[in-house]
Amino acid sequence: MKIARLKLISVLVPYVAVLFGLYILKNAWIAIGLYHFGITVFLIAGDRNSLLKRVCTGWNSIIAAVSIVMSVMIFPIIFFFWGHMQLESISLKSELANFGLHGTLWFFFMIYFSTVQPFLEELYWRDYLKCDHKYFSWMDFAFAGYHILVLAWFIKLPWLVIAFIVLTVTAYIWRYIVSKLEGLAVPLLSHIVADVSIIAVTYILIQ
Repeated sequence: MKIARLKLISVLVPYVAVLFGLYILKNAWIAIGLYHFGITVFLIAGDRNSLLKRVCTGWNSIIAAVSIVMSVMIFPIIFFFWGHMQLESISLKSELANFGLHGTLWFFFMIYFSTVQPFLEELYWRDYLKCDHKYFSWMDFAFAGYHILVLAWFIKLPWLVIAFIVLTVTAYIWRYIVSKLEGLAVPLLSHIVADVSIIAVTYILIQ
C-alpha cells in the first residue's frame, strides 16, 4: 500500500513541473528540469540495480522495426497537418521563444530533448512505474495527460483529443512491449526516434 501510494504521488511530478514551469514561470527549461529532477529522485530511491540492465535487454528486431516506422511517421503527420492543428492566435517560433527556446538555448534543448528525455521517461514510466495490466491502465492515461498540458499551448482542442488518444495508445503499446520482451530496449529506441522526429519537424516549421 505504501509503495502504491508513493507511485501515485510520483505520477504527479510531470504535472507539477509543467504547471509551475510553463504555466507560471513560462520557461521550458525550468519545466523539464523540475520534471527530470523529480524523475531522478524517485529512480534513485527505487531499485537502481535493475534499471540500467533493463535498458539493454528486451530486443526484438521485427518489433523494433515496426515501432521505429510508427515513430518516424510523426514527422510527416505534424508537417502536413500543422496548418490545421496550430492555434490561430500563436506563432510557433514566437511561442517557443517566449518559453526560453531560442538561439543557442533552442539548440541545446533539441539535443537534450532527443537524448536525455526519452531515456529518463522510459526508465520512469515503463520501469519504475511499471504496470502489469493486460489492458489499458490509468498509468497510460497519466502519461498522455501531462503531454496534453504542454500541447494545449500550441494546438486546437479537437487535435488535443486526438493527441491524447494517440499518446495513451502509444503508452500502452510501449508498456506491452516492455512486458512482452522483459526489457526497455525497443520502447527506448522507439521513444528516441519519436522525440527526434518531433524536434526535427518543429525545427523545420519555425524556419
